[in-house]
Amino acid sequence: MITYADLIEWAEAQKRQKFTWLEDHGPRSKRPRPEAEAENKLRDIAMLDAVITICNATAAAWARGGQA
Repeated sequence: MITYADLIEWAEAQKRQKFTWLEDHGPRSKRPRPEAEAENKLRDIAMLDAVITICNATAAAWARGGQA
């Protein structure tokens, strides 16, 4: 079974990959890619942040004895 900790770990790894891509190919890099690609990476990072927030909130609710 996939746990909330597993999802958070996966999301954090995905964020690191997106930030690395932005450093290597973002608008201020030596090898910039089209702006739309960078925008997509930033949108992905925001969505991953939401996943992490939801997982943390749900795990905290379960830890308090409630249901998510």
